[in-house]
Amino acid sequence: MDRRDFLKTTAALASVSVAAGAVGAQAQDMMDKDSDAYWQTIMDQYKVTDEFINLNAGHWGIMSEPVRQAFADHTAFINAYSSHYMGSGRRVDPNARSFSVDRQEILEMLAKKLGVRSDELVFTRNVTESMQLLISGYNKLKPGDKVLYADAAYYSMQAEMRHLRYFRGADVIRLHTPDPATYENQIALFEQGIKDNPGTKLILVTHMANRTGVIVPLKEITLMARSYGVDVIVDAAHSWGQYDFDFPDMNVDFVGFNLHKWIGAALGVGLMYIRKERMLDIDTKSSKGPPGNIDINNRVQTGTMNMAAVLSVKDALIFLDKIGIKHIDRRFKALRHEWVKEFLDDDRVDILTPEDERMHAGLTSFRINKHKNAIELGNTLLRDYKINSAPIPELNAIRISPGLYSSKQDMAALAVAIKDIVRKMG
Repeated sequence: MDRRDFLKTTAALASVSVAAGAVGAQAQDMMDKDSDAYWQTIMDQYKVTDEFINLNAGHWGIMSEPVRQAFADHTAFINAYSSHYMGSGRRVDPNARSFSVDRQEILEMLAKKLGVRSDELVFTRNVTESMQLLISGYNKLKPGDKVLYADAAYYSMQAEMRHLRYFRGADVIRLHTPDPATYENQIALFEQGIKDNPGTKLILVTHMANRTGVIVPLKEITLMARSYGVDVIVDAAHSWGQYDFDFPDMNVDFVGFNLHKWIGAALGVGLMYIRKERMLDIDTKSSKGPPGNIDINNRVQTGTMNMAAVLSVKDALIFLDKIGIKHIDRRFKALRHEWVKEFLDDDRVDILTPEDERMHAGLTSFRINKHKNAIELGNTLLRDYKINSAPIPELNAIRISPGLYSSKQDMAALAVAIKDIVRKMG
C-alpha cells in the first residue's frame, strides 16, 4: 500500500466518525459519556494539527481549548501585573490578587482530588524534578545500605538512584523486569530483590512504565516492602490522569507527579507529595534553612516558576472533572483495544503491555519481530503513514500513547499501518 492509498483508507475511516459541532454543556451532560458521540464533543475541544496523527501524548499532553485560552489569559494578566501579583500589591491592599493565594487554592483542589492534605503537596516544574528531590533528599540511608530499582524506571530516575552511591554511600542494585509482565511477577520482582539483598532500605517503583505502559500493583508492592522495613518512592508520571485509582488506598509516602501530561495543564508543572509524618525523611534545600522543619515548601527551590502554567492547573482539573476519571479510564482502554485487538493472535507482532485490565490504560508498546530498528520503524510510521509515535530502541519497540483528542479512527489507522509494514516485510 503506497502513501496515497493509505491516506484514502484513513480518510474513509475518518468519514464514519460521528459528526458533531459545538454541543451545549447541558446537552453534553445528558449524553452517555462512554459513547463515540460524547467523545466527539471532547475531541472538538482540542486544536490538533491535521499534518499527522499524534500518538505520542505520553511525551506531554495537549491543552484543551478551554485550558489553552485560560493559560493565555493568565499569561496576559501576569505580564501586566508583574511583581504586584507576586506580593507587593497585597502588602498595600489586602484585597489585591496574589499568586500565593491562587496557588494555595489550586493546591487545595489537588489535595481534595488526591485525598491528601494540601500541606503534603508542592509544585515543581515536572516529575523529573520531583523525583530528583525525593531520591537525592531521602536521608535515611547510611553507607552500605542497599537501594533497588527496576530497569523499567525512567532514565533520569535510574540515574538519580545510581547517584545515591556517591551522595549517600549506598549499594545500588538494578533489577531486570520480567517479560512478559504479570501482576504476580511484578510483586515478586521486588520481593525477591529485597530477599536477595539484606539491608535494603529503599526501592523505586514506577507506577506506570513510560516505555511500555505496564501498570504495577503499587499497593501490594508497597505493603510487601513495608513488611520488610523498606521505604518506597513512587514515580506516578503516567498513571494519574490516565486511569482510575484510589490514591490514599495506595498508602504511599513519597510520590512525584506530572501535571502537563495526562492532567493537561500547560508545560512546566509537576507536583511532589510527601506524607506529613515522613517530611523529616526528605532533606530541606540548603537555601531553605537548616534541617528540622516540616514545611514541604522547604524541600523545593525552583526560583521563579511559570505562574501562568501553575494557574492553568485549575482549568485543567475543571475540564477533566467534567468528564470524570472513570470515563477517561474507559476511553483510553477502548482506544487501546481498537488497535491492539488486531494483533493479539498475530505472532509477527508483540504487544508489550499485558491484557490484564489492572495492568494497562491507553499507553502501550509493540514490536514487529522481523524489524530490528525501532527508530527506523518510527520514521517509517511518520514519513509513510503520517503517524507520530515514540521509538523505544532498547526494547526494539514503538510506544503508542493516544490523548483525549484521539479517535478510534486514528487507532484503526495505526492498525492498518502496522499490517501494511508487516506485509511488506514478508
